[in-house]
Amino acid sequence: MAYFESPDLVLNNLCIFPETGELPADQLADCYRQLEEIMHKKGFFVHQIIKQTIFISANSNSEYIQSKAKLLACAKDFLDEYTPTTILTQSPENGTLALELNYVTGIRPEEITRKHNEQATWIVLQRGPVKMIVTSGLGETTETTNILLQSNAAFRQLQDILIEEQMEFSDIVRQWNYVEQITGNYCHNSSTSQHYQIFNDVRSSFYQPASFKNGYPAATGIGIDCGGVIIDIIAATFSDEKSVIAVKSPVQLDAFSYTREVLAENNAMHDFSRTTPKFERAKILNSSEIRLIFISGTAAIKGQLSTSQLSVEQQTEMTIQNILSLISRENLLKHGIDNAEVATINYLRVYVKYNKDLAQVKYTCLKYFPQMSILYVVADICRPELLVEIEGQAIIG
Repeated sequence: MAYFESPDLVLNNLCIFPETGELPADQLADCYRQLEEIMHKKGFFVHQIIKQTIFISANSNSEYIQSKAKLLACAKDFLDEYTPTTILTQSPENGTLALELNYVTGIRPEEITRKHNEQATWIVLQRGPVKMIVTSGLGETTETTNILLQSNAAFRQLQDILIEEQMEFSDIVRQWNYVEQITGNYCHNSSTSQHYQIFNDVRSSFYQPASFKNGYPAATGIGIDCGGVIIDIIAATFSDEKSVIAVKSPVQLDAFSYTREVLAENNAMHDFSRTTPKFERAKILNSSEIRLIFISGTAAIKGQLSTSQLSVEQQTEMTIQNILSLISRENLLKHGIDNAEVATINYLRVYVKYNKDLAQVKYTCLKYFPQMSILYVVADICRPELLVEIEGQAIIG
């Protein structure tokens, strides 16, 4: 996932694919079987796992709800029941199931606290002046999709956790926003409202009271086949406010500065309507304890406009170039990072709109990152014309 600068404290990312099993729960159990072997080999323990994401396929919300219950029961048999868990209907490249884990090594037990309320679980990491919280799977899935209600439910759950931890929305440094049928429309009173625009407007309403003096979070807004709205976040506070830096792209307009030309319709809300997506292109955490870059979901966009005429190969190339420009030495220098230091990407998650394009996208990515562990999943992108989106993390050093 990412690395603290302290040599003995590391946040790691690990992806496991099932080798056996017909049903999703059996496949997940096989992933945990493999995990036991991996933990023994790498020398870490179950209690160090702070977050897991399970990728599956589902054709309806009812199927998703049933699968989710069985998968959570399986996970509870292996992991602490208060491990933050997200189950996403984004088919992984193997077409069955994938397990992504985030675990911490080199941390003392008293520096990790697991918490929960009636609706959510979260992890608190505390070392010196740095406090981080990790939570995932926030949301309320029902058989009938209502993105407005589900967005409000997810943000209320997040708000409750932030209040409990004496944090604000402005303390979020990384946010993942999963929206069912993201470019689909909610029809009501003879009008239509796009799901993603509804979500953006709800986000704007919850964000409004916070100052965001260090910029909005790095974020991804991506589609899921079922599941309503699901939010994952990492929030952090530091003794020095300058430890958190919002990164501007040399080639892309800030998403929160988009004009209405690229925004969709939302007739479901009156107080907040057609507001911009509130996220930064990347977020730097730069202190004596931690030095990393969270790279937001990035696509083939120049300025604020999509390059829809490009093939999936060309879109993937442009997306990668956008990311490399974003974390280039020249751009980091503009944001106060010493010219002698560089950013090295250490993890990528790649979203591909159509399954038929997976092989081409993978081929293009491997040209640039031949040795990197990359997770590929099939997911709808936030604009109909876009075919691929890539997010990631990088270390500074």
